[in-house]
Amino acid sequence: MKPQISDATKVSILEAAWRLISTDGLANASQARIAAEARVSRQTIFYAFGSRAGLLTAMLRHMDQQSPEIRRLQALSASEGCNAADAFDYLDAWLDYLPRVYPVAILLDAASLTDKDARAAIDDRMVGALLSGFIRLFSRLAANGSLRADVDPAHAASVIWAAAHPTAWRLLVVEQGWSAAEFRRSRRAALQAFLI
Repeated sequence: MKPQISDATKVSILEAAWRLISTDGLANASQARIAAEARVSRQTIFYAFGSRAGLLTAMLRHMDQQSPEIRRLQALSASEGCNAADAFDYLDAWLDYLPRVYPVAILLDAASLTDKDARAAIDDRMVGALLSGFIRLFSRLAANGSLRADVDPAHAASVIWAAAHPTAWRLLVVEQGWSAAEFRRSRRAALQAFLI
């Protein structure tokens, strides 16, 4: 019988894992190091999250629950109306959050190429949440006449989502040395190109 792991213990593990992965990277954040940092056994981590992908997914969700940007994204995605300012606010909320979530998100994205659990986690966070929100916003923009008539809402949403994806941040900010402000300006310009 699998032992029950308390919520406080789970939070301790998630925060320890986040600290280690954010500072040392995934390769250096072994389950043994995470367990030592959280003052639990490796078995406790397994019982709490099942797999490494389960731990990474839980870390993202834990960070989401604490984020005012995620609450902004959810509120904008759920609202009935939408105008250009709302679309920019949605993009800006994500771009405010991206640098904080990037260290774990990019590792989870890389793992998703070979790990079905990591793929499910990426689908949950990046597709089910973020891309779906962009699609809802662009559909409402099209309905109220704010989107260019020659633009398909789902296509435009996919373009902006891909442009603001953690992999785009890695390529441009981490590898090419763009500033966060340059990255934001270019994403906002891409969004503007779809609007009337």
